[in-house]
Amino acid sequence: MPTADTLDKLEEADEQEDVRHPFGPYEEEAIISLSLDHPQFFSAVCTFMKPEMFRRIEAQWVMAEILNLFEEFNTIPTREILYDRISTKITEDDPFEEVLGLVRRKSNPREIPMVKDTLLKWARDRQYGLLYSDEAIEAYRTGDYAFLEELVSQANRIADVSESGFWFFENLELLFQEDIIDHRTTGFPKLDKFLNNGGPSKKEVVCWMAGTNVGKSIVLCNNAISSLRGENTGGEIGQDVLLITFELDSIKTAMRCLGAATGVPLNHVVEKQDYIRRTVRQMERTYKKRFAIYEWAPDECSVSHIYALLDNLKRTKGWKPDVIILDYLDLMVSRVADYNKNDYDRQKHVANEIRGLAKNENVLIFTATQTNRSGAMGDELADLNKAAESFAKQFSLDYIVSLNQSDSDRKATPHPRIRFFIAKNRNGPKHEQIECEIEYDKMQVREVI
Repeated sequence: MPTADTLDKLEEADEQEDVRHPFGPYEEEAIISLSLDHPQFFSAVCTFMKPEMFRRIEAQWVMAEILNLFEEFNTIPTREILYDRISTKITEDDPFEEVLGLVRRKSNPREIPMVKDTLLKWARDRQYGLLYSDEAIEAYRTGDYAFLEELVSQANRIADVSESGFWFFENLELLFQEDIIDHRTTGFPKLDKFLNNGGPSKKEVVCWMAGTNVGKSIVLCNNAISSLRGENTGGEIGQDVLLITFELDSIKTAMRCLGAATGVPLNHVVEKQDYIRRTVRQMERTYKKRFAIYEWAPDECSVSHIYALLDNLKRTKGWKPDVIILDYLDLMVSRVADYNKNDYDRQKHVANEIRGLAKNENVLIFTATQTNRSGAMGDELADLNKAAESFAKQFSLDYIVSLNQSDSDRKATPHPRIRFFIAKNRNGPKHEQIECEIEYDKMQVREVI
């Protein structure tokens, strides 16, 4: 049996090997393919690369040539140029088939997100690790904080910016395609016509604003079911949906969604269970989408938790939502603790972080926020100045639609009514009104025709 000292030495040797060769053999192949297929991304991390970091000799050879050309011309070579350059140098004594095969290998779309994430984390780790170098320690000792700040600044610049540009002249023809804007749905056709000329898009945030007990959570459940069905004016049919609730538990939320999906009053669910099963299973077969509901405690969850959840769902379920529903914004905290010291700053930064989540994960987000006391009273429509706690939280949101209900609306027959009022519309007209019926027992909301 090996001694503790032997085990420690073996563990230390393994750690040193991980530092020398941080990537697996298949990751090495994928990194080389990624460098040629996504040169803008690779250029952000290649300054940390060295050929000897690769285990396989053919990978060392190809990476050395890529880095040599990058150093000479300040650009990642095309696959064709790299192939020609290596072909003139390689001999029959070298593993030319493996080397040229590696150059020809294209990236697999399924591997790209994982390889990008691996490289970004690795490059940031290397950059932040420089803070422990002899030079950094000396800079700290002598008070040269500018040197340390530059190391941190360089680490913060390591990001995937390869897909973020739109070259206007080169891509002009794209703007004439009818489906260039990927419209999603709120579940309300009249509202969709006003928002973004056909419904909101991925990377955007729709926020419902209302007082207590008007129907924010019910509308969000209707958003979930409509998104599953894909009841939009264009684009693909049906979207995968993730709903995170901070107010109700997951069972109560699921029951509300059941009512919205089937039209069965919640107090008749048991007696109508056969009909409900058939309806829900038919939805599952028709739309082939998934719907997950997660419950988290209020005032404990930030977007960092949501990013972690999304990463976990990708790894364990192989699943990524198209639509995320957050019930609701005011019950979240900022990922930066200092911003949570007062409600104004907290809600402002939570809204900014939610917008960042929508962009980074390429999803449409629905959420809600509370009006102040004056916004929840009387017949006056709730505009932006009626938002509770923090007016600044509205700046980063794309669409804000208030839910309004007067005494006469609550007493309307055959069903109570609410009025949508478009308080903010980044892409389209604002101050439009849409009248809706709401059936609280069935958790359904629909526009009045």
